[in-house]
Amino acid sequence: MDFYNILELPVDATTDEIRVAYFSAAKIYHPDKNPSAADTEKFLKIQKAYETLIDQKKRSSYDENISEEIKSKKSIQINAFYSRNVLPLIEGDQVFYLLLDIFPTKTDLPNLLPPVNICLVIDKSTSMQGDLIEKIKFEAVNFLKLIRENDTISIVTFSDFADVILTPTKSNESGAVLSRIQSIQASGSTEIYKGLSEGIEQLRSIQADDQIKQLILITDGHTYGDEALCMQLIREATEEGISFQAIGIGDNWNDQFLDELARISGGETQFVVSAQEMLNSLTEKIKQSGIQYARNVKIEFETSPFVQLNYAFRLSPDLSSLDVGNSILLGNLLLGKHLRVIFEFHIDELLPTMEELRMIYGSIKMDIPSNPIKKTRMYFDFKRPISTTIDRVIPPAAIIDAMSHLTLYRIQEKARNEVKDGDIQNATRHLHHVATHLLARGDRNLARTVLQEAQNLQTQKSFSDIGEKRIKYGTRSLLMLPEPERTEYDYLP
Repeated sequence: MDFYNILELPVDATTDEIRVAYFSAAKIYHPDKNPSAADTEKFLKIQKAYETLIDQKKRSSYDENISEEIKSKKSIQINAFYSRNVLPLIEGDQVFYLLLDIFPTKTDLPNLLPPVNICLVIDKSTSMQGDLIEKIKFEAVNFLKLIRENDTISIVTFSDFADVILTPTKSNESGAVLSRIQSIQASGSTEIYKGLSEGIEQLRSIQADDQIKQLILITDGHTYGDEALCMQLIREATEEGISFQAIGIGDNWNDQFLDELARISGGETQFVVSAQEMLNSLTEKIKQSGIQYARNVKIEFETSPFVQLNYAFRLSPDLSSLDVGNSILLGNLLLGKHLRVIFEFHIDELLPTMEELRMIYGSIKMDIPSNPIKKTRMYFDFKRPISTTIDRVIPPAAIIDAMSHLTLYRIQEKARNEVKDGDIQNATRHLHHVATHLLARGDRNLARTVLQEAQNLQTQKSFSDIGEKRIKYGTRSLLMLPEPERTEYDYLP
């Protein structure tokens, strides 16, 4: 019986955390609320785990059976890269960048990677009719061929109602569903909540703690009136370990809404213009799902009174801006890959008496399905010395590139917000700035799109839908950097 896993706790859980975990679980599984035999058995296990871990002597005896490797957490490495090694004591505020690079130290564990349970939720509303739905049906069949033997796939279509095309099925048992995919016809309005709700129910129908559960939404349109319900649904699914990814096709889908759903779950929204690009995107998502080493990587932190977090952006394994708060879901960690996130901090004017600034401290939590104890937590405490001498050391290349590209992405982001506020003059100026930098980098196609949209602003006072998305997701893709090498900046063991 694994007491830490039963209470969903890390091996270094505090007494208060054990109590909170117990009472939270007891509210759900206590026989007075759930009299079923299965829930009663679950509650008895929770009770036994609590009685053992809350008692210091019993816990010490129990912990003797846990390997030192699990206790030392050597399977995960965290590197910290700083925009400055030393903070200058200057008049006024300053900006500071921190790049966290998280990766598994083991790369030879494919046999320990958990099976994947994927639900594909496909928009079949009227706007998808014609050539588009036919191509998506064709690529959906190709998608089935990507699933590994032990993985599970389900397919849900939706418009103003949801239809289960394929219940959770092993890949080698999915042949009979091909005719059902071919029978899909586009009709009705777009109600994303109904598709998401049915998709999550399909994922929930298989009870397996070691599965990677992923929901992938494909849509070309807007949903109306159910946005809040969708967000709440994704929050609940994320708490259950279900990750969310979105693929927007064409120019008429709501990128802000899908980006928000992706941020809630630590996922990603991708922009595609064709069914072939959709399959390419799905292929990449399948590859990533199949090598998930850790899921729900979350940073929980506090900052110094002199420090405020302005911005956070995930650079890999996929790209997404992240919600800014004291708890941020960073996404999933892939075997052999790096999870990299850059943070932008605003630092208030420092006091002359200060010699060191404790910038940010806290912990990084994650679930590692292949570990005997799945919950893992690592602590960090990032500090920088303060000096009246300006630090002339050049920052690491990884953080220079990330800062440069992030600045470019945020300039176009600022331009899009200025258009919404009616400030066409400044928006145009910022777009020309973006285009100049893109041309200097050799990104001529994207630069041409940016200049065309700048011209549209002058005549139409608005972006074209397709142009705005090309700029947003095109500049976002520039943030995808090469995998960094290990350096002397290693911070945690």
